[in-house]
Amino acid sequence: MQEAHAAYAHAYCVKQLGKQADTWYQARRLTEYVAAVGVHATSLPLGQERTEAEAWLAFADAHLQSLTESASAPNLPTPPKPSGDDLKPFLGHWSPYGPRSY
Repeated sequence: MQEAHAAYAHAYCVKQLGKQADTWYQARRLTEYVAAVGVHATSLPLGQERTEAEAWLAFADAHLQSLTESASAPNLPTPPKPSGDDLKPFLGHWSPYGPRSY
């Protein structure tokens, strides 16, 4: 059972690592996009189109800020306490509910 708990914790951390990497890539991609839209917005004449572009940039900047903060502070996650169903993939032919729980 200890091996199943360890395998579960490892799999959980690997999944979280993937999520952190996805967030990091998304933040990098959006940084480039927001910069390009910013350059474009400054070339627009004053008026409604530019105002709307600036409002969109403000929203995108705020969202990007939250992504950047979560991507720049990676940490080793603490796996939640697994349920019996969480442990099933790591137990082989054993039941997570005990020897008489089939």
